[in-house]
Amino acid sequence: MDRSDEVIRSDVVEALSRDCRFNSARITVMVHDGDVKLSGDAPTLYTAHAAAELAASVHGVVSVHSELGVSRSDASPGDAVIRRFAEQLLRYNASIGGDNIAVTVGAGIVTLRGEVDAFWKRNRAELLMLDIQGVVGVINELGVVPELVPQDKVIADDVKSAIARSTCLGRNSINVEVHHGLVTLTGNVPSLLSKHATPHVAGSILGVKGVIDNLVVAAAD
Repeated sequence: MDRSDEVIRSDVVEALSRDCRFNSARITVMVHDGDVKLSGDAPTLYTAHAAAELAASVHGVVSVHSELGVSRSDASPGDAVIRRFAEQLLRYNASIGGDNIAVTVGAGIVTLRGEVDAFWKRNRAELLMLDIQGVVGVINELGVVPELVPQDKVIADDVKSAIARSTCLGRNSINVEVHHGLVTLTGNVPSLLSKHATPHVAGSILGVKGVIDNLVVAAAD
């Protein structure tokens, strides 16, 4: 049986209120046909991202649109300080290695340019920026240039196998196509969490240069 918007909203509000990462009084929740809209502000982009992920975990939610903003104050670090800290984070993160990543910052917006050798590293570099105080936005222009480039069929088979190993994904209803290392995912998944998880699973496979997510959350019976 479908859950009403009011029930979904109540569960999202309660989830946010019980999570000590957020000041739920500063977050407004609206729900229409299972689509959740979050507005208000958060102390960092990380907490804004985490709030959206938490809302996505609530049963019955089919999409989350976050308008949570991060406001800068006189106490926020300047762009030069943010840039230096961002460069240090990337340089000393053992999983990425930031030697080929250039960082610029303007009005609190971090732009990443350069190259990494795996798609998941591109995502990881962006996530590291989200929890820097004073950052209000991230523009990720990193290119993915794998050292080894398997054939598209090999990449597709590896992505399908990775999806099949996961218990939370709608493995039988996900189609995988690969063209020059770019993975396109289509089909139905059982939940919004599955929709979020599947591209991450695909993006961890060797040779993947990008992921296009065309997955649809299947309506509950």
